[in-house]
Amino acid sequence: MRFLPATVLMVCAASLQADAFAFQSSTSNPLRSSFASTAATTLPRSHPQQLFMSSNTEEISIADIQSELEQVQADFTSKLEACESMAGAEALRVEYLGKKGPVNKSMGYMRSLPNEDKPKLGAVVNSVKDTLETLMAEAKERLEFADIEAEMEAQAIDVTLPGIDPMGNVGRRHPLSMTMDKAIDIFTAIGYDTVTSCEDSPEIETDYYCFEALNCPKDHPARDMQDTFYLTEDRELMLRTHTSAVQIRQLEKRKPPLRIVAPGRVYRRDDIDATHSLMFHQVEILALEKSGELDLGHLKGTVEHFLKEMLGPQIKTRFRGSFFPFTEPSMEVDVFFRGRWMEVLGCGMVDPRVLEKAGIDPEEYSGFAAGFGVERFAMIIHGVADLREFVKSDVRFLEQFPHFYDDGLESFLRGDEFVKEEDLRTDQLPLELIEDYEDLKTAKYPPREAETKSEKKEKKKKSAPAPAGPIDVSKLDIRVGVINKVWEHEEADKLYCEEIDLGEEGGPRQIASGLKAHYSLEEMEGRKVLVLANLKSRKLVGFPSHGMVLCASSEDGKVEFVEPPEGAEIGERVMVEGFDGEPATENQVIKKKMLDAIFPDLATDDSGVATYQGKPLSTSAGACTSGIKNSPIA
Repeated sequence: MRFLPATVLMVCAASLQADAFAFQSSTSNPLRSSFASTAATTLPRSHPQQLFMSSNTEEISIADIQSELEQVQADFTSKLEACESMAGAEALRVEYLGKKGPVNKSMGYMRSLPNEDKPKLGAVVNSVKDTLETLMAEAKERLEFADIEAEMEAQAIDVTLPGIDPMGNVGRRHPLSMTMDKAIDIFTAIGYDTVTSCEDSPEIETDYYCFEALNCPKDHPARDMQDTFYLTEDRELMLRTHTSAVQIRQLEKRKPPLRIVAPGRVYRRDDIDATHSLMFHQVEILALEKSGELDLGHLKGTVEHFLKEMLGPQIKTRFRGSFFPFTEPSMEVDVFFRGRWMEVLGCGMVDPRVLEKAGIDPEEYSGFAAGFGVERFAMIIHGVADLREFVKSDVRFLEQFPHFYDDGLESFLRGDEFVKEEDLRTDQLPLELIEDYEDLKTAKYPPREAETKSEKKEKKKKSAPAPAGPIDVSKLDIRVGVINKVWEHEEADKLYCEEIDLGEEGGPRQIASGLKAHYSLEEMEGRKVLVLANLKSRKLVGFPSHGMVLCASSEDGKVEFVEPPEGAEIGERVMVEGFDGEPATENQVIKKKMLDAIFPDLATDDSGVATYQGKPLSTSAGACTSGIKNSPIA
């Protein structure tokens, strides 16, 4: 067998390797295949790669470059047509027309062209560049229009919908709810506790709490099947017939003295008509003190106060003797309202046997109780003749009510135009007795006691900061923040967009800064910075920026952050010794041009410490510093 010389074998292997590489390059990138065959005839076989990636310094033809740019244009056009947002189009523009894009790179092949083709290169490149820029402008116009259409569609208003009611009729409180809340508020204002929980005020009650513990014997009419909704055959469980059962539960649970108001639903087997219903609402009160501290006079005073608050100070009241098994003596109360006397509630001193049932010594404690129906009061106040109107859910009925006498009821009943008078009520007792509204207008009150520390603190929280005194660095609210996230601005080449956490309840702020030329994205994220927080939000090239990051800048254009010391807390305010005022509001900073007055005195010293008029900007952990010394801060 004959063998070829080694040198011949090496040449053959190199040739086969070059052919294989050229075939692989052509088939793996079909967009370049047409160019590969052309390049193979112009360039040596040792340089088969694409033009824009080639390090070959041998001559190439202008036709090769033109062919390559046509392919670039085709790729660009295809990708641009697939873009669905302005951000995507901008990214494509940077990819193809940016400094490192294939169009600009093609000018680097000037040295590889024959002398006669060099003048043609600029014309070829500019032609393709103009075409791509035209396509980009058209696409941006199309995408911008699409964005506007999408925004309009998202914010579209159906003009066929009913208009907004000028009275703001988007629903209102039910008159029964308003009446019950009004009654509860009157009692809580004079020291009564509200009891409404399911545990303390169940609507399914036992015979003991509903009757036996309230001194109701077995033959009491309320125990008749015709009056009560029993839930079990042994009549041990029932829907409660009154909220008096709540009083017994509270007497067992709490030790006197006590004062409670118990509102809730109750149920009775009544025929439904204009004045009766199977379900209605009651409010009952109970007051218990040491024996001798509460008597009938206190009961009458409490009831009269309640009725005048509910119905107006001009009403007259009348107490009549009556009977209830759980009070002794017992009374029913009438009011003279709208020209006639009407029964409104029952009351009395708590029967000693009721206290004994609850385990309380009637020799040691005594008190009074009272109760009334909410529907009864609502009908009297609003002049409703038929109880059933309250449960029909007829909007025409429900929307006609004002509130109570002090909110326009009297003028409503007279047919006058309602004009709400100024609310002169306070949490203080006047020095003299108030008999009518005119007295209330001229009432005098004792001086308030000194405010507690917590009251002063709360008042300070609510009061708006005022820029009293000279304009100095204390008017700036400079806070320690940390950059959570940073990204490039979509439309401004020199801007970064940052998400900075200042420890505020509303979450991180978004702030734009011109730091792209000085920091990379990686250097920015996680960095602690100082933020001027009391600046109004404004848009920087469309990006809403709320605040400003403080930096030091040198004469040669170098910029670096002014940074808080290690250990400074997020959200901590930066202070300057001797300047302890409260920060101004955002509007005050702008209107009084405070930045122009303060920033000339902000600078770093010989050690890089940030100062105002020579005094350091400090946190609880120490002074704030920058890597740039003896430079202004902005």
